[in-house]
Amino acid sequence: MFTPLPVGYSWDFLNHDEIDAALAFFKAWFPSISVGMGSSFMDRTFYEDKVMAADRHTTPILALVVRHNDEIVAIATWEKIDGPDVISGRVGAVAKPHRQSNLAVAAQEVGEKMGRHMGAGLIYGMATTRTPYMQQALERAGYKAVGIMPGFDLEETEPGTLLRIYEVIYVKQLASASAFLVPLHQNFTPAVARLYTQIFADNPKNFSSQ
Repeated sequence: MFTPLPVGYSWDFLNHDEIDAALAFFKAWFPSISVGMGSSFMDRTFYEDKVMAADRHTTPILALVVRHNDEIVAIATWEKIDGPDVISGRVGAVAKPHRQSNLAVAAQEVGEKMGRHMGAGLIYGMATTRTPYMQQALERAGYKAVGIMPGFDLEETEPGTLLRIYEVIYVKQLASASAFLVPLHQNFTPAVARLYTQIFADNPKNFSSQ
């Protein structure tokens, strides 16, 4: 299932004895998650309960790493949402010296493959508007921007300053088009009709940009 990586890079699972390394990695390369929805990924107990339980098949969070010369240079995490059978991209980061190696795009492709394997109908993720890097990675992986959530999360923009940030909602359809109930125009308010037309003008029956 793993998407091929450039020469010298390899996928692996985050091991229990690397939890402290993961905390240090995010502190170095994604420090803004120390507050808000991503803050749990800075908590050792979260990894032990949600990622590293005795049976990883039952844990809701999957954490993968990319290694380069035995060093962790990227971490990607996903959450399986039971009921609607949806997979959600959670926190991910790439060390700055390796951000031109398309590791984030490869991670999105892995998430899609996992979603299809588990029968998920949709995969989605949120991208910050503070930098374009994750937006670019999701779009290159075939995701479609379907909305912007104002104040969805908190970020520490500078020491001691917490602000609510705008985040972009990205989705990609995994199930066939026949599995989706296409909404009727008569069920839209004028504002929603305009928004829907703008978002899905290319293909209103398919979330995918491909």
